[in-house]
Amino acid sequence: MKLFLIGIGSSVPEYVRVAEELLKEHEILYWVRMSDVVPLDESRFPGTIFHEYRDALKGIAPKGIDAPAFEPWGAREIDDFYGTESELLSMMDKWYPDWPINKRKDFYYDLLRFWDGVLERFTPEAIIFKAPPHEMYSFVLYSLAKKRGISTVMCDCILRQDRIILYKDYKDGNEVLAKTYGHRTKERRRGTVEDLSEDTRAYYLELSGSRNPTPRYVAGWKLETAGLGKFRRHAKAFMRFIRDGTIFERVTMRFFKMFKQGVLDEQKKHEKSADLSRPYIYVPLHYQPECTTSPQGGIFVDQILMIKILVASLPKGWELYVKEHPAQKLAHGNNYTPFRWKGFFETIGTLPHVRLVPADTNTFELAAKSKAVATISGTAGWEAIVRGTPALVFGYPWFMHAPGIVRVSSVPECRDALEKVEKGFKPDTAELLGYLTLVDKVSFRGYLNVYSKSIATFDEKTAVHEMHKAFLSAI
Repeated sequence: MKLFLIGIGSSVPEYVRVAEELLKEHEILYWVRMSDVVPLDESRFPGTIFHEYRDALKGIAPKGIDAPAFEPWGAREIDDFYGTESELLSMMDKWYPDWPINKRKDFYYDLLRFWDGVLERFTPEAIIFKAPPHEMYSFVLYSLAKKRGISTVMCDCILRQDRIILYKDYKDGNEVLAKTYGHRTKERRRGTVEDLSEDTRAYYLELSGSRNPTPRYVAGWKLETAGLGKFRRHAKAFMRFIRDGTIFERVTMRFFKMFKQGVLDEQKKHEKSADLSRPYIYVPLHYQPECTTSPQGGIFVDQILMIKILVASLPKGWELYVKEHPAQKLAHGNNYTPFRWKGFFETIGTLPHVRLVPADTNTFELAAKSKAVATISGTAGWEAIVRGTPALVFGYPWFMHAPGIVRVSSVPECRDALEKVEKGFKPDTAELLGYLTLVDKVSFRGYLNVYSKSIATFDEKTAVHEMHKAFLSAI
């Protein structure tokens, strides 16, 4: 089978061995990866086109591809991909926040032209993505593959982040879980703690029983974005700005920014402490930019739209408690961004029946005392149902079919869901354990980054074997 690999073997070197195993039975025609993170002797993969990740982000073609030879698309072809265009314009906020809309469109049209030309030239039979496609180039490639009927496989880290689940389409989720626990399914399997694997059992008991079960990978992320990790990132940026000649301009801008009001000032102005005795829905905002909102949130990459739908759906006397993600401050400080623009918190804080609670309020306590947790596709929804609180989900997380989750995307759906909650709807523990038992069976031991690798209880050989086996089955 002719394969494309997108991101595999970019973060942890042992997954290059997965590609080597695949090469024994299949052709690897095209591979997007980070050679500066995981160096590779490309001669081990004769005939493979290697595309550097950062070049792919910038729309730069790899050696061996004559991009100008690919013809530009016309109006009819572009019309068929309006949904992709909408998503891409949001994704560009991460990399090109200062680009005007027409420059973004021109870049998008070039991406369509290039990747369609690549698919036409190589005709792959399957494309394996390291994660749900959330970079500009990978999302365009994914959209084109779906249109052409090319099989896609994507990984997603789950539970403690040391297990991986596969699916063909992030909007459908894992096929087995969807078929068994989809909304049309009447019979739900039930389970017990004893049915779970040793690792999943330990994870479940900690999450369901601990007062503050903050995941270990969150602590790892904080180390990277604060302290020495933050210093290293700033040092790298400083050297880059020296090389490109923008250092003086940036230092001057930073100096004057110190005297201007920023996003944290706006946030603090509209915060109000939580009153846990009142009936409320808890809405923990997502960190952005991230895969969990783009593309896994769809139109709800605009989190304020989700909040407005919830406000319009609230039962009488209920409130909405909204809390900022603590990582937003760690990553962006007091700077406004395309995801926390000037007026973002003012808009939230002035909506009726909405309370913007301080960001340091304990998220697990807020969830436990709430009537329900509402999220786009965040882990907070999963944590809520494991700890006995129902969750409304607007996006497409891996756990979207789990018992205790109600999927919503409009005011009527939201009203119906909150009416169920008002009448006493709660997650059924036995059903949830039955779901987790199936998750154990359809997922495999593995990791996709250094954080999840650090907590893994298995060796590299196991990780390589299980990923290779899973890919073979999927394609």
